[in-house]
Amino acid sequence: MHFYNFRTCRQTTAWILAVVTVLTPVCSVPAYAASGPAGDLENTEYSSETWATLTDDVLEYDEVPDLVHSFNSTITAQYDILDRTKEDFKNAINELQFAKWDSKRLEETAEDNGNTTDLITAATSQIILSAVITSLSSTVNNLPSRTTQASLTKAENTISMYAQSALISYDSLRATRETLTQMKELYDRQCQILVRQQELGMATSTEVLEARINQLSAESNLQAVDSGITQLMNTLCPLLGYDPNDPPTIAAIPTVDVSRIDELDLQYDTSKAIGNNSTLQDQRHSDKGRTDGEITTRLALINDGDARMTIKMQELYNDVLAKQAAFEGAQAGYESAQLSAASYQKMYDLGMLSETEYIAYMLSYYNEKATYDSADTGLLLALETYRWAKLGLVDPD
Repeated sequence: MHFYNFRTCRQTTAWILAVVTVLTPVCSVPAYAASGPAGDLENTEYSSETWATLTDDVLEYDEVPDLVHSFNSTITAQYDILDRTKEDFKNAINELQFAKWDSKRLEETAEDNGNTTDLITAATSQIILSAVITSLSSTVNNLPSRTTQASLTKAENTISMYAQSALISYDSLRATRETLTQMKELYDRQCQILVRQQELGMATSTEVLEARINQLSAESNLQAVDSGITQLMNTLCPLLGYDPNDPPTIAAIPTVDVSRIDELDLQYDTSKAIGNNSTLQDQRHSDKGRTDGEITTRLALINDGDARMTIKMQELYNDVLAKQAAFEGAQAGYESAQLSAASYQKMYDLGMLSETEYIAYMLSYYNEKATYDSADTGLLLALETYRWAKLGLVDPD
């Protein structure tokens, strides 16, 4: 007889724990609050079609940056402040414009009356008011400042990175849960068979014990995955403006696009990562120093930061290649397992396999599927981390 042994079950538990471990960086994101799915089309830069997609009840991976921009309260609050500041400036400009018109009327009256003093005063007032209005108008047109806009853009990108990381983990856990559910059913059937066989003297107590342990492990793994999913939803929803108690339907993330790997250019991407990283930017824009020692120290810090980012990008690039190799191996194993599973199903339907043998083969199939799903997630996360680093969101340390 063929039994799915306890060692294999422990291997299954290992990849479950590996998947759940992905939650650690995701669930430690900063506490960005959410504003809820608020806002309206008139106050956005989106088309009606795009807005309808963003405000439906289906969350898609590529929508994350726009959802952060429109619904994350940390971000929307900053834009509200800017809007109020602009409005305050505009009100001040309007009041100054009225004052300028009053001065213009005073100038005309003084000219009619031949009052030289009032004429000079009114003309001078108009010149000053025009200069102030021009200055304030320029300030309004340039709000937000380049520094403020850069900070907001980085904040949006950072929150989007955390949210997309959470989505990747959620999608992985969802696939894991589907596989575990199937395996749990098979473990239950296997245990029932062994209990009956033990009653007939055809199975040992050790075999029954291992079967029960497999059942308990599968149940424990399902509980761990469910707990992870709950954690993720409580983290993800607020980042995008959703209520965790009323989450959206989350669309499945497509299988990783391996063609993206061919588009990577380590040297160019490293230069972009160095140029975009705010920590390294701060070093480059720091005070140049007044003494030779201060200047030397500053340059050393800049060079050290660039070198560390170069090493980091090389590590991320190597990780992509390692994950690609793991993915290709897992894909080959899964494709082979799919063919075998179809064959096993036919043999079982024809009575050529016992139920015990069929269960053992199907457990092996689901284990290959789990390995493939995990490898797919690993490669996608590696590619996305590399992309985030290129955008300047991953520090060299």
